[in-house]
Amino acid sequence: MEEEQPRQPILALSEEEARRISAGEVVERPVNVVKELVENALDAGATEVRIELEDGGRQLIRVTDNGHGIPALELPLAVLPHHTSKIRSLDDVFGLSSLGFRGEALASIAAVSRLRIASRHAADELGTALSLDPAGLSATEPVNLQGGTEVEVRELFHNTPARLKFLRSRQSETGQVARMLVSYAIAWPEVRWELVSGGRSLLATDGSGDRRRVLADLIEPGFRHPLHELDYEFPPSAVSGLISDPTYHRGNRSRQWYFINRRPVTNRLLYKAVDDAMREFLSSGKYPAGAFFVELPPEEVDVNVHPMKLEVSFSQPQAVYQLLTTAVRRGLNRAAGERQSGLRQSLSSVVRPLDAGLSSKPQQPESMRRPNLSLAEAARQYPLRDTAEQAPAAVTPAVQPVPRIELQPERSLQLPENADNAGFDDTPTLSLVGQVGNSYLVLSSGERLYVVDQHAAHERILFERIYAAVDPGRAAAITRQSLLFPMLVSPSAAVAADLPPVLEALQRCGFSVEEGAGGSLIVSEIPQFLRQRLDPTLLADALEEFAAGGVSALLEDRIKELAASISCRAAIKARMRLSQAEQLALLNMLLSSWSSLSCPHGRPTILEIGSRELESMFLR
Repeated sequence: MEEEQPRQPILALSEEEARRISAGEVVERPVNVVKELVENALDAGATEVRIELEDGGRQLIRVTDNGHGIPALELPLAVLPHHTSKIRSLDDVFGLSSLGFRGEALASIAAVSRLRIASRHAADELGTALSLDPAGLSATEPVNLQGGTEVEVRELFHNTPARLKFLRSRQSETGQVARMLVSYAIAWPEVRWELVSGGRSLLATDGSGDRRRVLADLIEPGFRHPLHELDYEFPPSAVSGLISDPTYHRGNRSRQWYFINRRPVTNRLLYKAVDDAMREFLSSGKYPAGAFFVELPPEEVDVNVHPMKLEVSFSQPQAVYQLLTTAVRRGLNRAAGERQSGLRQSLSSVVRPLDAGLSSKPQQPESMRRPNLSLAEAARQYPLRDTAEQAPAAVTPAVQPVPRIELQPERSLQLPENADNAGFDDTPTLSLVGQVGNSYLVLSSGERLYVVDQHAAHERILFERIYAAVDPGRAAAITRQSLLFPMLVSPSAAVAADLPPVLEALQRCGFSVEEGAGGSLIVSEIPQFLRQRLDPTLLADALEEFAAGGVSALLEDRIKELAASISCRAAIKARMRLSQAEQLALLNMLLSSWSSLSCPHGRPTILEIGSRELESMFLR
């Protein structure tokens, strides 16, 4: 039997031990020291901040700034616990405009290192230097200093070996400091930043204030992808920032930076807001790069959640989520609209040359010459056929031959060498090459190829028609088709457990539906453009996804996801052969779609390949 340990009496810790323990809440590793000193520099109005490290910060951390400095008489107070110029009571924390506020940083750093701070205020003729050791003993001396503040932290954790042994390698600790400084460089592009480690410069900005350039340089060297502006206000809150075009994405969030009132933060709610907003632009598991600045009334943000002040909590989290989601969607939709406009200009002549070319061939059916043939009309006359149903044809090529668009006769004449070419229109004619792999439509135009994913394109078309009735900004009416025999849908238990939002979502998506016996759903009307493309199993599967959204998600977002799910299931599929009329109809509708560059789940509908890209593929 183990011997019972004698009870330890309750005793007061020595002042020095208390300082060491409390310092551990603020200073865990070198990056914490740098963060506190950098925030002090920014609060002091610095426009130049230089950070120097030796041995990853173990031996030396030096932060020099050109801020307004500390008056000589106040310098001894600056290193005392709970001494600050930024707040006077707890109430001030909820109206905070500064980065620091607790008055603990310098005292905590001094408790686990050898600290020296030199500063000069504009009102002082000389600067003052103060040295402090872990025992709390200090000494001051006058120094020549241009202005601002210089803080030296030497032998970090020399008196707390247990904490010292948990530090990682020099490279790892330096890397953490560099990653942290990137956030501040993005938030304060008007500040000249420099990080030096072992005499080598690792990070340097010019302080020009050009956030776009700073962000591009920090995403990756030579970054040349578009960065789109975020600019959305819902007074008194707002979102600004930059986000990469969906053509650039990564497998993680390592190139995303979040800020609340210009304070770098980590917050799952903000991550989810951007992820959810990107669903219609990027497929799952892909993340854009960007800097997201959320401005909120200070009283709605609690930054006093964690000693590092990286974590924050919101008084109205759902409003913050909606604010950021809306900002990202609007920013990317605006950019997509601009890009869509350019692509439309390139492709707007597809239908006219196709019609002209096809109509010149007497063997083509009359229906193929109609410029606005709908896919439904085409499908009735040229039904969609799955390749599995085709007669065997071992030698059928992957690309179905389609007559190419012929130039008008007057354009194919050979001109005399000295003829006046003024006014001659040599604009490249777009031609429909055909269908590749029964999945993609290929168009060519002189220097460029365009490849259309038929499933993603049709999915986008159907989604736009459904969501046009759901989106308050458009509120378009959906023509409904009455069913001769109502469709009976047997939803899962998860769907049946909460039917009211399901019924509302279906009604808003253009369905007439009511609850039947045993939790079933009776559908009497469906959107006209979904006729012959919808069955009970398909609808039940879509409702299953809707129920998986959970009660925590906004109903508006879940309805949008339901529209996307129905569209995906009802759209023509890959590996489905399309007639020429169906291909033309699909292109017609895609070009008139509100936003046709990607399907609702983020996959591209159109890819553009230039001659330079082709040359690169062929190593030219």
